Amino acid sequence: MDNINSIHTEDIKKKYNLYARPQDRFREAVGISRKSLHTDFYALNGISFEVAKGETVGIIGTNGSGKSTLLKILTGVLKPTTGVAHVEGRVSALLELGAGFNQEYTGIENIYLNGRMMGYTRKEMEKRVSSIIEFAEIGDFIHQPVKTYSSGMFARLAFAVAINVEPDILIVDEALSVGDIFFQNKCFRKFKELKDKGVTILFVSHDISSVRQMCSRVLWIDKGIQKIFAQSDLVCDMYMDTKRQDMNQGNMGISHKESQYLTGTVIEQQVAFPKIQWKNSSIVSDKVRIESMFLTDSAGGIVESMHIEERYAFHVVVRLMEDMDELIMGIVVENNKGIPLYDFNNYINSGKVIEGKKGQIIEVIFSFWLPRIMKGVYLVAAAVAQGTQNEHVMLSWLHGVQQIEIINPGYNSSYIEIQADVKHNVYEAGNVEIV
Repeated sequence: MDNINSIHTEDIKKKYNLYARPQDRFREAVGISRKSLHTDFYALNGISFEVAKGETVGIIGTNGSGKSTLLKILTGVLKPTTGVAHVEGRVSALLELGAGFNQEYTGIENIYLNGRMMGYTRKEMEKRVSSIIEFAEIGDFIHQPVKTYSSGMFARLAFAVAINVEPDILIVDEALSVGDIFFQNKCFRKFKELKDKGVTILFVSHDISSVRQMCSRVLWIDKGIQKIFAQSDLVCDMYMDTKRQDMNQGNMGISHKESQYLTGTVIEQQVAFPKIQWKNSSIVSDKVRIESMFLTDSAGGIVESMHIEERYAFHVVVRLMEDMDELIMGIVVENNKGIPLYDFNNYINSGKVIEGKKGQIIEVIFSFWLPRIMKGVYLVAAAVAQGTQNEHVMLSWLHGVQQIEIINPGYNSSYIEIQADVKHNVYEAGNVEIV
């Protein structure tokens, strides 16, 4: 492995033998049966990727896709059936709550136990104990057996140990899902600190927003097979498109006879709309087609930037290839990490859906006053669904149809600035009681 990569894998396969009956395993092992009594099951089948030193890489996939199996191979818990898995540097892994902990030991004793398992001497761990205890914030429970801990306390201590032993590589598998919001926020701040120090991080999570925010590249595994390993925004968009299509299957045939419909205005004069462009990772439909999406200012001119506290309008233009009802059309504005900042659609904003006939072109206009949003460049996605906000079939979702710059001359210390009236009171110290 070259010196720029912390992790190198090549065509990893992990095969298990599955038996219909327990006795078949014994019969095959002792040679009673001359024929094979098992079927091959590949938990992983052809995984190849590299992680550069100091890079944060996400691993995503549904439950049972092989993510945990891959991590166990990288940490040496399992060996691949075939293929290469090379890891360079000291690894700290948080694969599951309680892994590597002795239930009868106290929190303090388990800190030293985990340090010993990672190759640290007791003296080396003594230098780290105070920072681990401080991060875990479990109080006097640190002196109690861990079998008395709640799942949240377990997570705090396990994570505190994993990130405070100065690893070269940190592997985290869904460890943050049990912590409260304060603990999760603290962990993400620690992640950033470790990234700034050049620690390589493998982050496994079902929280795609967190994966987008943290990771530069993402590996998507599906049923043991590598779907794609590429830039975070592309992989996360593709993954979410698949999830939306899966949701469509569950919502097929839903009917909402009580839906209220928007009344449209018929425009008879000639118009020209700018042609839309989008990324490759998108959902498209043969029932409707998004032809255009653009932004206009208060004078009606097409623009690609917005000044805060001014009026604008997003326009979504859709062509119908068949008669359609219960249509929901809208846009989503996302930051550079793919985190939705705000969105519009006719159902959210009016509580009504849209209907139309084959061959019609429908333009939906969302007029709004731009609040004090942080300056920067944002991406817009356009979408068309059928149904209601809670139960719908996604017909089309186009990523990155436009890049919008928001201009804000303020301090820009948060994504949304809320204006407040300010006053202050002054008291003599003797007139104030703090109770």
